[in-house]
Amino acid sequence: MNPVTASAYKLLHDGALALGVAERRGIRIDVGYCKQAIQDMLKQEQDLEKKIFSSKAGKYWKYTYGANTKLGSVDQLRVVLKDKYGISISGSLDKLHLSSVKAGIVDDILLLRKLSKARGTYLEGILKSCIDGYLHPDFNLHTAQTFRSSCSNPNFQNIPIRDPWVAELVRKAFIPRKGNRIVEGDYSGVEVRVAACYHQDPTMIQYLETGYDMHSAMAAECYMIPKDKVSKKARYASKNKFVFPAFYGSYYKQIGPDLWNAIDELSLEVDGVPMKKHLSNKLHKKGDALFDAFVAHIQTVENSFWNQRFPVYTQWKKDWWDAYLKKGYFLTKTGFICRGKMKRNEAINYPVQGSAFHCLLWSFIEMTKALKKNKMKSVLIGQIHDSALGDVPEEELEDYIALFREISTERIRAAWDWIILPLDVEVEVTGLNESWYTKKGIAL
Repeated sequence: MNPVTASAYKLLHDGALALGVAERRGIRIDVGYCKQAIQDMLKQEQDLEKKIFSSKAGKYWKYTYGANTKLGSVDQLRVVLKDKYGISISGSLDKLHLSSVKAGIVDDILLLRKLSKARGTYLEGILKSCIDGYLHPDFNLHTAQTFRSSCSNPNFQNIPIRDPWVAELVRKAFIPRKGNRIVEGDYSGVEVRVAACYHQDPTMIQYLETGYDMHSAMAAECYMIPKDKVSKKARYASKNKFVFPAFYGSYYKQIGPDLWNAIDELSLEVDGVPMKKHLSNKLHKKGDALFDAFVAHIQTVENSFWNQRFPVYTQWKKDWWDAYLKKGYFLTKTGFICRGKMKRNEAINYPVQGSAFHCLLWSFIEMTKALKKNKMKSVLIGQIHDSALGDVPEEELEDYIALFREISTERIRAAWDWIILPLDVEVEVTGLNESWYTKKGIAL
């Protein structure tokens, strides 16, 4: 992907400068907290190792491998599970697979892995890159094929959020400057809205303009429950296991098992009834037959999703792919050309992902300019794909949020007339002088 218009080149040039300003400002780190948390976690890891090796399986493990014993070894764990528990596992022994293994030692192994990663990869990595109490990660615009951003030294965009325990542990390390709050402004559903600017499916446009909750609607269809019975967890599963994967080119043979696994991962229920029991009553199947019936049901839902709900979107994907095969390239809404060998999903997704990020980049540039022009003390300190982080004094909080919203939803549409749908942003704010972990959404 390369810029082919003057405005596209300017976007990258000005974006690099604005991100450079944020890098120089840096993100404040609670060094004392990091050091204490690392010490506490090392103690927990040592205690956990003692617990593991005091168990029958742990003693067998140490007896079998002696000085070469490594609790992080997948091959050794596989042998111990087979010899002591009679459990044979082929393929991966990642968290998803291990969490379903009924063996006393497994929970301790998973916890040990989590502790080690949170301490070593995140907290120790943060301290290693910290300079005088500040982190200065590199935000890159030249490494991702989709022309989204990337981050290195360290990868600030990879800070965990899905695991609540690890998220709390790591995000407590990031704090605002004294007298400030961290403000995170996030484009809400920007990739879906940008995709609609490409395919212009009238049903999708209607959904976006009216605020139709597609995630809840699809949760109801996938799990065969009334819309008013869809829980937050079921909606989350639908959003992340069906809607977004479907938009990015996944299909029922992948989506079905993921939605099925989400039932156990999220402990899904319907009016207190376990979801699998509910599905068994709906599909009149049990055991392996229930799983097969559920995947077949998802195939039916998927077919309706694309061919009845969004037929224009479906046709656009076909036409876009055919045009790419014929020409060998495509142009994005923001003035970039994508060429070279691409798979079908890549050719369809890259222009959407790139253009969606460019909305954030444009807003980041304009915010940087506006903060300087208005002589505000607030500073931008980083970005994570669709969101921008600011370090904001208490007295400037309302003005900062109003400015971010105006730039990100109004000025951008005046500058880019290809955006045919309203854009929306969500803002989360930390407590005064409190860590990134304390952020909470506010009404706009």
